[in-house]
Amino acid sequence: MMERSDHASRDVTASQGLASWRADWTCGSGTDPRLLRCFKAHDAPVVAVATAVVDGRAVVVSASRDATLCIWDLATGERLHTLMAAPPDPMSSLSPELVALATVVVDGQPLVLTCHEDGTARLWDPETGRSAGELVLGLARLDMDGRHMVLAIGEDRTLGVWDQATGSRLGAFPSMVSIGELDGRKVVVTSDHPAQVWDLATGREVGECLPAEGPWTLEGRHFAVTGEESQAPRVWDLDRHVLLAADPQELLADTECDDELSALTVVDGRVVVLSFDYEEAPQVVGDLAPIAFPDGPSETLILEERSVALFVNADQTLRFWDLPTSPIGPDGTRSIRSIPLQAAEGKGLINADPENRASLWTLVSARTNGLLATELGWGTGGGVASRSLVLDGLPVSLIAESDGTITVRHARSLSPAGSVLTGHTDRVWAIDSAPVGTRTLAVTTSRDRTVRVWDLATGEQEGKPLTGHTGQVWDVATTVVDGRCVAVTAGEDHTVRTWDLTAARGDGDRLRAGHTESVLAVATTVVDGVPVVVTAGADHTVRTWDLATGSRASDSLSAEVSAMTTAVVGGHAVVVTATPDATLHILELATGRPVHCPFPSGHGRVLAIASTALDGLPVALTAGSDGVVRVWDLTTGQPLVAPLTGHSSRVTTVATAVHGGRPVMVTGSWDKTVRLWDLPTGRQLGEPLIGHTDWVTAVATATLGGAPIAISKGRDRTVRLWNLSTGQQIGNAQAAESGSGNSLAVSAMADGRLVAAIADDHTVRFHDLTPGCPAGTDHLLPFPVHSLAAAPGGRFVVGFGCEVAVLSRTS
Repeated sequence: MMERSDHASRDVTASQGLASWRADWTCGSGTDPRLLRCFKAHDAPVVAVATAVVDGRAVVVSASRDATLCIWDLATGERLHTLMAAPPDPMSSLSPELVALATVVVDGQPLVLTCHEDGTARLWDPETGRSAGELVLGLARLDMDGRHMVLAIGEDRTLGVWDQATGSRLGAFPSMVSIGELDGRKVVVTSDHPAQVWDLATGREVGECLPAEGPWTLEGRHFAVTGEESQAPRVWDLDRHVLLAADPQELLADTECDDELSALTVVDGRVVVLSFDYEEAPQVVGDLAPIAFPDGPSETLILEERSVALFVNADQTLRFWDLPTSPIGPDGTRSIRSIPLQAAEGKGLINADPENRASLWTLVSARTNGLLATELGWGTGGGVASRSLVLDGLPVSLIAESDGTITVRHARSLSPAGSVLTGHTDRVWAIDSAPVGTRTLAVTTSRDRTVRVWDLATGEQEGKPLTGHTGQVWDVATTVVDGRCVAVTAGEDHTVRTWDLTAARGDGDRLRAGHTESVLAVATTVVDGVPVVVTAGADHTVRTWDLATGSRASDSLSAEVSAMTTAVVGGHAVVVTATPDATLHILELATGRPVHCPFPSGHGRVLAIASTALDGLPVALTAGSDGVVRVWDLTTGQPLVAPLTGHSSRVTTVATAVHGGRPVMVTGSWDKTVRLWDLPTGRQLGEPLIGHTDWVTAVATATLGGAPIAISKGRDRTVRLWNLSTGQQIGNAQAAESGSGNSLAVSAMADGRLVAAIADDHTVRFHDLTPGCPAGTDHLLPFPVHSLAAAPGGRFVVGFGCEVAVLSRTS
C-alpha cells in the first residue's frame, strides 16, 4: 500500500475551476505520484521523444518503430497529427528506422528534426504535421557554365544540384552511384536498374542501356552479348570496352557464360558502366573517369569560416543554415538563422577537415541518446548518450559512462565539473535536464529499465525511480507546461508518459503488495463498524481493505471469482461470489466461514451480481450468459421468484433502485436494451429502454432531482441517462471512451452533485450527470482499469492491473 501526495491525480490539462482527483491510497507499487498522462497511439515501441512550443502551446513529438510520428498537445492530451516518418524502401517495403528526434527553431519557426538509421535527416512542421524538407549531405561546389553549383546527397542517395545564387534546384538524380568525367563533360551514374548516365549540366540522359549477358571468357579476354529487339545480337569487348564486328555464335561457341551481367550502359559506342544481377553495385569502366570527393559527403560545410548545414525545404529550394557554436541553453532548443542567398552568393563553400568536423546533431541538439550513438556513432565522449547544458554559467556535458554512472564534465576540456551520478546498474540510454525553481534536475533512462531524477547541485537522486512503464524506456525529454516542469518518456510498452518534476519526490513507502494478478471486481461494505473495500483477483483471493487507510481489514480469503458483491446476512458482512462454473459461494468476510454450502446458479456463466434487501431479507441478483436474471434468498440459498426472462441475449450488468416505493432492478444486455423489473414479483415494468446501438456493458442507478434514474454505458461509446418513472432518456447521449465490463460507477458528492466515473483503458474519466459536463480532470493509472465501484463520501474504488486505489475529489 502506498500513500499518494496531492500531486497524484494532477493532470497537465487542469483548467480553471475544474477539480482534480487524487488517490487517497493505492496498494502495490505500480503507481507513481509524479505520473501525469499516458499517450497511446503507436503499434510498436516508442524509441524517441522531443518537445517544442507551437503557437504558444507545448507539444510532444513521439517516434516509433512502427515508422510513424505522433504529435500531441501536452495541455489537452489531444493527438494533433500522425504521419509516416519516412517513405518505405521500394525493394523491401520497409521504412528506415528512426533513431532520434530533436526540435529546433529556424528563422522563428519550430521544426522537428528526425534522424534515421540510413543517415538521412528530415524536417517536419509540428503545427501542420507536414514535411518541411530535409537536411542533405554536402558533396562539393562545382563551377559549370559560369554558375556556382552546389552538389548534395539526400534521401535514397539522390544527388541534387542547386544554383548557389538563387537556391533553385537544377537537377535531381536518384540512386546516385558515381560522378565522373567523360569527354570533358561531367556526368552522373545512377543505379535505378539498369544503370544510367546523365549529363550533370543539362540533366539529360546520355548513351543507352542495353540488356546483356555475360561475361564470357576466351583466351583471357572477357566479352558480353547484347540482344535488343529487332537487332541481331552484338558482342562487346569488356577489356577494351568497345563493340566487336564478330558473330557471337562463332566467337563464343566453345565458352561458358558466368551469367553475372544484366546490362551495359553505352555512350558513343563505348561501354562505360556494367550492371550486375543480385543487386551488386554498377561498375564504372572505360573512358568514364570517376571524380573523387575525399572529404565528402558531409553533414556540415564551411562557408567562409562559418559552419553551415544544407537545408532543402518542401519546394526543393536550398537554404544555408548558420550553425552556432555556442552551448545550448537550459531549455535545450537551438535557434538557427538562415543565411540570405545574396550573402552566400559567390562565397567559397568547402568541406571541413574530417578530423575537426563537428557532428550536425551536436550542433542542433542538446541531447544524444543511446540509440543514436549506437546506430550512427554520434555523441559526446566517444559515441555515448549525452546532454549539453549551461550549469552555474559554465558550458558542461552530462556523459553516460559504461558502468551506469553519469559524469558532469566541462564541455571543452571534458575535465570533471561536478558530482558523479550513481544509481543505475546498467548503461544510461538517454539524458535530459531541466530547471526547477533555483535547481537544475537531470532525468535519465537506462538499460536497467529505470527512470531516475537527479539534483545536479548535490549529485543526489530525487526519491525513488519513476515507475509506470512496463518495459525498457528508450528516451526522455523535458519541457514546461503551465509553469510546471514536465518530463516525457518513450517506452518499449508502446506508450509515451509524462511526469511532474515539480511534484513531491515520489513516495518511498511500499508497505505491502496486494493482489498478484488482475483485480477482477471491487465492492464496499461495513465490517464491525468500519467501512471497507472488498476486492477479488485473478490470483484466486478476496482481500479486504480499510476504506480510510488502505490497511488490511481481515485475512484474505481463497476464492476463484468471476463476479462478486457484498451483503449483510445474520448481522455479518458477507461476500457473495460466482465461480467460473457459475457456482455461488457466500462467505463471512471477517472469518471466511461459509454461510451456506456452495450452490449452482443455473446460469451458463454468471456475468454480474448485485445485492439489496427485500423487506429486510438480504437477496442477491445474478445475471448470466443464458440471458436470464435470478433472485436468491441469501439466508437460505434458494431462489425467491421464477427466473426473469425477456432479454434475447447475454445479460451483462445489473443494479438495484427504489421506484414508487418498491424495490426494482435494472439490467443491461447484449441485445442493446436496458430493462426495468419489479423485484418482489419478477415482472418487467414497461417497455425496454432503447437507445444504445451496441451491447450495454454497465448500468448504475441514482436519484436525480428526486426521481430515480439509471445510467447505462454501451459498446457504442455512449453514456445514457434514463428517467425510470417515465422510461424516457434524459437529454442527449454523452460521448464515452472505450472500456468494458464493470467500468461505470456513480457517487454522490458532498455538494449534492452526482458524478459518474467511467473507465477508459488506463484512465478514469469523471462526468457531472446534472449538466452533463466533466466533473474533474482525468485520472491516469499505469495499468488498464477492470473494475469500478462507488464508495461513501463521494469516492470511487478502482481496480487496475493487480492494484487497487481509492479516488477522491480535491477541493
